[in-house]
Amino acid sequence: MWPHGLNTSALLLVFLIGNTAANFCITNGPLGMITGSIHDWQITASSTYPQDWDKGCSEKYARVYLPNKLGWCAKYKSSSEWLQVDLGVAARVTGAMTQGRGDGVEWVTSFMISYSMDAFHWQYVTDHYGNQRVFEGNTDSYAIRHVYLDKPIIARYIKFHTVHWHRHPSMRVEILGCQLCKEPVGLPPYGKISASSSRKFKKKSSCQPDDGNIFSTKGWCPKKQDTNQWMQIDVGPPTLITGVISKGRGDTKRKHWVERFKISYSNDTQVWYFYKDAHHLDPKLFGGNNDKNSVRTHFLNSPFVSRYIRFHPIEWKGRISMRVGLLGCPFTGVCTDGFMRVNDDTPCVENLAYKKESWINSKRHYKRHIRNHLTEGHASRAVDGVMDLNLQGCTFLDNLYGDNPVWTVDLGDTTDVSGVIIYTWQGEGQEKGGKSFREYMKNLDKLVVYIDEDLREEDESYASGNMCNYVSSLNNALFHQKLILQCIRRHKGRYVLIEAWGVPNSWSRLFSAVLCEVQVFK
Repeated sequence: MWPHGLNTSALLLVFLIGNTAANFCITNGPLGMITGSIHDWQITASSTYPQDWDKGCSEKYARVYLPNKLGWCAKYKSSSEWLQVDLGVAARVTGAMTQGRGDGVEWVTSFMISYSMDAFHWQYVTDHYGNQRVFEGNTDSYAIRHVYLDKPIIARYIKFHTVHWHRHPSMRVEILGCQLCKEPVGLPPYGKISASSSRKFKKKSSCQPDDGNIFSTKGWCPKKQDTNQWMQIDVGPPTLITGVISKGRGDTKRKHWVERFKISYSNDTQVWYFYKDAHHLDPKLFGGNNDKNSVRTHFLNSPFVSRYIRFHPIEWKGRISMRVGLLGCPFTGVCTDGFMRVNDDTPCVENLAYKKESWINSKRHYKRHIRNHLTEGHASRAVDGVMDLNLQGCTFLDNLYGDNPVWTVDLGDTTDVSGVIIYTWQGEGQEKGGKSFREYMKNLDKLVVYIDEDLREEDESYASGNMCNYVSSLNNALFHQKLILQCIRRHKGRYVLIEAWGVPNSWSRLFSAVLCEVQVFK
């Protein structure tokens, strides 16, 4: 049972981790005390022996494998003492490692473990009888003891409660398990960064929105210095966000960083919600940075699911400048409507052509053309988002009404385009009788993709400098089911055009191209 009082976001995180960790965890191991990914500020205790009395005693030394004579030492010899570790993000915990102080005389011989999602509602790990389980601890101050839980628990906070000890309650620990939702999300090139404004810099060498990603050596800088500025990350499919990261601007000798900020989130860029901690009425004011290169991490007490996340600077040093990042659960499922994978192992990215207006040859003439009134072969079939490779679900492109037929999709706005994916027909759904489409496809020589900012005149050639790429019938490459055409150089445009060319000098000039689905990506 989950503790009463958990907020909805915490319950969502428990559900996601509990239902996915067993299926997607590749490794089950240390969660960060050894590696240092659990920071010193995430380790607290009921009390600690003053360092004025013993410099080797501190919460930050409560890590297994640290040099001997270092460790956490409770101030009092009491069974009410505890050591707490904040994992930052909820994890599926399966066990723990414990070690004495390493001075030859101090270690914990037995302890209990409690856990929580919010640091307010706690439960103890229990035994078969439902009683608080007492774990056997160490027998000396050097050897490491590994203890298993009877069944995994889902928790963000773990407490080690001292029960018995040798000479003094002192220990070093590590927590074992799997943590899925602490991964960077929304990183370039898959995450898209935009901003309210950016300073005009010579040759755009700095201060642009893309310079604001957490791994950049530069930083985003807005034109104006007021609290109306923001930087936005589009993570793609709505994703569970569990933490935020910030840094200052890294490519200046001046002191430019954000000291306090808020975050908001949305799934449509129309309705926005400012982040609030559980049971708080006001938006949370996050502490920022106090220099330009230190990383500041905040784990969210109320994780949320969203596509767009904005950072709003509230207070800053010098000028507004920052680099930001997000932590969360990387999206691993089937891409939702409007998203696609360039290959099977890449994250989902936006399909710019999804359900956008499309036509064949002339837009003006196509509205009156008979093909526009037929369901089979309609231009919109190629951008309907349905991965139907049957002939009835595809767009037909032939030269019955022009030597080099062109299929066009209007992306709606001028945008960067990196490439196009074309799914082609493989022979499914052909009715018996009549000449096969496949016979006509034998006369198809190549498909050429263009990116344009403006529509060209109907009789003007498309063979121009704005060609993205092409694929020909050489070695039957044109007839593969999935054609990935990455632009030779990145283009900016509003219209994507696919032009079909027939085999030159063929005895039959009739040819067809069948486009079952066309996807466009940045």
